[in-house]
Amino acid sequence: MSRTKAINEKCKDCIYDPAMPGSWRSQVEACTSEHSCALWPYRPITIETMHQRRSAPAPHPDDVDME
Repeated sequence: MSRTKAINEKCKDCIYDPAMPGSWRSQVEACTSEHSCALWPYRPITIETMHQRRSAPAPHPDDVDME
């Protein structure tokens, strides 16, 4: 099993509820366990969000805080 598939399966097993609205990816994307789950930064996101992130303009170097 690939790393990506293992993460997908773990996240799906942890949070997905078929009785709730939304796909398993949208439910996983909405996960709020940012501070308690080591996989949170690597959780799967919806294709829509992936496209939004790719099309977002990069921050201007003058706007980046370098502290």
